[in-house]
Amino acid sequence: MESEFQIPKSATGLREIPHQLLDLRSDKDIIAQLQTFQPITSEKNVWAFWDKGIDKMYPSYRCTVLNWVRRLGPSWTVRIVDLVDDSPNNIYNYVGEEWFPECFVNETMDGRHAPQHAADLVRLPLLFEHGGVWMDVGNMLHTHLDALFWDALTAPGSQYEMAAWIISGQIRKQWGSFGNYMLAARKGCKFIENWHNGFKAIWQGRTNVDGVHTHPLIKDIGLADGMADWGMEDKVKSMSDYVSQMLIGDRTRNLHDVSTGWNGREFFENKVFMVEGIWNGILGAIKTDYNGYKQVEMFTTRLDEPDLEKRAKAEAFVIEMLEKEPHVQGLPQLSRGSTRSGRSCQADSGLGPSAGDVRGDVSIWNGALGTDEGGGTVGAAEE
Repeated sequence: MESEFQIPKSATGLREIPHQLLDLRSDKDIIAQLQTFQPITSEKNVWAFWDKGIDKMYPSYRCTVLNWVRRLGPSWTVRIVDLVDDSPNNIYNYVGEEWFPECFVNETMDGRHAPQHAADLVRLPLLFEHGGVWMDVGNMLHTHLDALFWDALTAPGSQYEMAAWIISGQIRKQWGSFGNYMLAARKGCKFIENWHNGFKAIWQGRTNVDGVHTHPLIKDIGLADGMADWGMEDKVKSMSDYVSQMLIGDRTRNLHDVSTGWNGREFFENKVFMVEGIWNGILGAIKTDYNGYKQVEMFTTRLDEPDLEKRAKAEAFVIEMLEKEPHVQGLPQLSRGSTRSGRSCQADSGLGPSAGDVRGDVSIWNGALGTDEGGGTVGAAEE
């Protein structure tokens, strides 16, 4: 029988989560529920996607999703949407075909990253139709979504309709780039609808994103020049193709369409709850000099590791991640069994020190709302 894990004394910012706030069912029971159609009864939905269904997910990703369910407890419903015929969680059980480009509906999408771009095409319609949170399946969640941003969106009289993970400099060098791998929105959010319509437009006549960086809508906003700072200068164009949905999101933020009255900057400044997404999302990468292998080694070091120095370093790393980073983007949790503690912990504050609503001081990201230029096909970006 496993001995009960004790929170290390050095973890002064962690406390045990009361069991009644967790979902402590077995893996088998949680997976069985995820395989069913769960009726939509509220906006507290977590949406994710695996094209071939949860049964075909990599074990590391399935483990991460199981931990979402455990951490969020009974107040949130997690769904893994798929493209499997007759699946209870087929995308068309939640949204209609009219949301998607011809290649998606006809199942003719191709290209190296077709599954990832299928995920891009499903996330925004789900949020618009039903509300909730989108998370990519590789995301490790260290805090509760209520504390992270949902309470801010749903408080009585709240001005917010959407929450965004601000990653300025990671995609474009200008202030305001935000991730598509972690999003929250109220049902019917206009920003989400406009963003998706722009993204759908660049798929017209296409089956993949190869060369889509030359599309007029992306030319309006510019390439993913922030990628050059990651040693990818020669790949900026291909990476712009890959992250085209985020570029269209940035365009939507800057768009002022006089024909419809849409003012993206006004919406973003007043109705988007902004979470600092670099230190709160990739702290582990920063601490390991962006070495994914080292991060995996730290996260999977066993509690009974005989090399005491290695164990101590891993323990300090994990404690820092739990105390300061509410969410890890894109790093799979390889095996719950390898680090199983028997208890769940959270930071006292629920958030890292730099998280929260920064709408009131956007000057910390190069001032104001940027100076992006644009014009053209669907309205004009604001000067």
